[in-house]
Amino acid sequence: MEANLENGQKTIASTSKSHSQRQTTSRRRQNDSDVAGGVGITGGGVVILPQHVLNELYHNYSIKQRRSGLKWFVFAAALFNIWTIGIPWDQSAPTRVINCCMLLAYLALTALLHIGRRSDKPALRRFHQILLIIVPRALWLLSILHFTVYVILQPSFSPRDLLGWAILLNFLVYVTLPLQLIFLGLSIGCITYFICLSLPVGYSHWDSLLSNQLAANAVLIATAALIGLLYYFMGEAKQKRAFLEAKKSLEVKMVIEEQSAEQERLLLSVLPKHVAIKMREDLGSSSSEAFKKIYMSRHENVRNINNCALRFLAIATTVLAVPLMSVQITPSCVCTWDSPW
Repeated sequence: MEANLENGQKTIASTSKSHSQRQTTSRRRQNDSDVAGGVGITGGGVVILPQHVLNELYHNYSIKQRRSGLKWFVFAAALFNIWTIGIPWDQSAPTRVINCCMLLAYLALTALLHIGRRSDKPALRRFHQILLIIVPRALWLLSILHFTVYVILQPSFSPRDLLGWAILLNFLVYVTLPLQLIFLGLSIGCITYFICLSLPVGYSHWDSLLSNQLAANAVLIATAALIGLLYYFMGEAKQKRAFLEAKKSLEVKMVIEEQSAEQERLLLSVLPKHVAIKMREDLGSSSSEAFKKIYMSRHENVRNINNCALRFLAIATTVLAVPLMSVQITPSCVCTWDSPW
């Protein structure tokens, strides 16, 4: 009888061991498939992302952070527009009308940025995202068009007249416009530089100091553009550091959540669910008496599933003369603490 009981215990232990090994293997295969797909979490909680996904996330984060500076570009463009309307007293009425139309265009583009900004409708949110891509480019194009029209419509013009505004525009292109520097940003910056440098010279009267004025304008505008580029790279370095810190904090949070889930699983494997919940509540409270409690209660008429299984195995092998290998204790016989008998 004792030998049969010992054989039954070995059979149950081998069954539970094989069941736990199958669960571990399936869990490892699931984690491996997640990582093999390019996105996943390792056992240490480290986020596994492809390089192109990280680059796209950082690009979206950088563009979103730079959108806050777009209002300063609009503010500078509006000031230049007001200056072109009121300061040159000898300009003609059609020129003032054109400048007023440009001001209305600036205000209309600024108003478009607020359409669907705080809306809960998906269609308006998508339309707002499209406007965030189109409006910055339209504002830059409108500022270049306004600069060109103002120079062409002046009866007498000197390269010194719009030098300050040209310097400010070349600086703000790199600082305030939410555009990626490579290709698009550099193209817009180069176009702005050559227009602001060549257009005033082309429509001004020739004199002996024009070449010196051209050289001075080239140096001053190029210096403003270089300062804007320096500011751009400094802002990019700061945003890159903030992005990496946010990624690191997310990884730490995921590690803590994974460890908490593992601790909870281990706690439920050795304690009943109601006792584990009570222990968690006591540990989370501010009272210092949590570790002095004994979580013990008395239960009447309790049956042990292991003893029942062993008795059935003993009866089947001795009384009924059933071979030991044909009697298997399935995992369904193993009950949790909280499941009914």
